Formats: sequence, C-alpha cells, structure tokens
Amino acid sequence: LLAESFLFLWQIKLTGSEVRMTKDRIEKELTKVHDQLAALQVKAKDLEEQRQMAEDAEAMKIIKKHRISSEKLQLLNKLNEDEIFRLLAEREKEIKNHENKIEI
Repeated sequence: LLAESFLFLWQIKLTGSEVRMTKDRIEKELTKVHDQLAALQVKAKDLEEQRQMAEDAEAMKIIKKHRISSEKLQLLNKLNEDEIFRLLAEREKEIKNHENKIEI
C-alpha cells in the first residue's frame, strides 16, 4: 500500500517543491476555513444576544401594556416555581410507583 502511494507520486512526477506547494495551499485553505468559523461563531453569539434582547423587549412591552406591577411579576414567578416543583414531585412519585410495579 505504501509502495503504491510512492508509485503514484512518482508517476505524476511531483517534485519536493510541488508537494510542498500543495501542502502550503492546504494549510492556507485550512487557516482560511478556521478564520471563517471563528467569524461565524462571533456572528452567531451576536445574533443570540440580539434575539434575547428582542424577547426581553417583547416581554417588557406586554408588561407595560397590561400595567403589571413588579409585585405581580414576582408573584407570577413564585407561582411558576411552585408549579414546577409540584410537577417534578408528581413525576418522581410516578417513577417510584412504576419501579414498585416492576419489582412485584
């Protein structure tokens, strides 16, 4: 297999400088791709921040439109937390009941 590779290189008559140029071209292209990836990651992060700001602005618009006080917001948040804890407790209880049925 190694001999076949060397034979292939010999047949197309690649000299050391041509191989080096090919490797340099690949390195340059790879660097270019890495730079593009970095730029796209920065752009994605910026867009995610813009989306979050838009969602926050939308929420603030609703709060102002319905004249919801900070006290009401805190109460709604507390109710949501309580509901989440209740649902998690119910789910845990269902899992335990299911495990008990399997053991029997």
